[in-house]
Amino acid sequence: MSMDDTIYALASAPGRSGVAVLRVSGIAAADALARLTGRDLPPPRLAKLRRLHDAAGAPIDDALVLFFPGPRSFTGEDVVELQVHGGPAVVAAVLRVLGKLPHCRLAEAGEFTRRAFHNHKLDLAQIEGLADLVAAE
Repeated sequence: MSMDDTIYALASAPGRSGVAVLRVSGIAAADALARLTGRDLPPPRLAKLRRLHDAAGAPIDDALVLFFPGPRSFTGEDVVELQVHGGPAVVAAVLRVLGKLPHCRLAEAGEFTRRAFHNHKLDLAQIEGLADLVAAE
């Protein structure tokens, strides 16, 4: 695990759903979004509808995309959020494209939160509160 890598992961629950949320964090997050859309970045913190494409240019899905430049993001790094249709094929296709980008890798469990802690965005009490919230029934 390296803090120099750009990480990505499914941020919503796995399985079929109307919408799936994927997040990307790190130095190559903005480049990942530009490669997926073939367009300039949207304005910070403003959702835009963009078509996502694979490396060959074939369309994957129309998605809401957001860009959160660091340090004003959850992790303190550049963060991209992709809200795609929640079918397994769409999610798998986007994850496959992200996995082939230079310096991008699938995040380890808790790694987004670990980066937020290392970048002084969350303290241990906030992390415990977040864990309790996620586990709450």
